[in-house]
Amino acid sequence: MIEKISYCGIVCDGCPVLWATKETDDQIKKKMRTKIAAMSNQLYATEVTAEEITDCEGCKSQNGKLFEGCNNCKIRNCCIEKQFSNCAYCDKYPCEDLQVIFTESNDSKTRLDFIRSIL
Repeated sequence: MIEKISYCGIVCDGCPVLWATKETDDQIKKKMRTKIAAMSNQLYATEVTAEEITDCEGCKSQNGKLFEGCNNCKIRNCCIEKQFSNCAYCDKYPCEDLQVIFTESNDSKTRLDFIRSIL
């Protein structure tokens, strides 16, 4: 199975926002968004409400649904501007912004390091 990998190396299928997007039961979706907002506020010192957790089909979505956090992501916007499929292709790899992601998701670093090693 091929996984959908974001610009920063996170696997989109592991994202709680995507899980909530795919949830069909509105009550469960609401509970998921409440927990996602609380988690975001705790981990990232944000002040996000459950209502602000919108549907998202992954940060590489061209015309689909995109979570506001992904829409404003420095890493995403940088890769789009440079026309990279992910950060492994960048000559500044790993940048300061990416290092923050790596502290939260070591798997992202492993994925991008592997991709970089075969370039």
